Amino acid sequence: MELSAAAPGGRADNRLLADHRERETPMTASHLLVPVPIPDRVAALIGSCIPQHILQAEFDAECAAREVRSFRGPRLCDEDRADREQALSELARANKILAAHHPRLTVRPGSSW
Repeated sequence: MELSAAAPGGRADNRLLADHRERETPMTASHLLVPVPIPDRVAALIGSCIPQHILQAEFDAECAAREVRSFRGPRLCDEDRADREQALSELARANKILAAHHPRLTVRPGSSW
């Protein structure tokens, strides 16, 4: 084996690996990723691995977020404001359960997923 092709110390100089280690940003552009629907059987398999109270909290959070989104606008009557506050409190309660399980499971009122 010729040592002229190797770096000092007998190790080969691999610039591709060095460049990859220096790169700190992920290689995917998350804003370009498109959500792909998963088959029902796969969703059922994933759901069977998650505790029932977490699934219920996720469902409650999605419903509350949808209700919060329905009460938008600068001029809401008192009854609509009270309903929106109730939906926000239900969302906060469900998010508290979800965040205790995993912090990235929380649902925001304006998020699409």
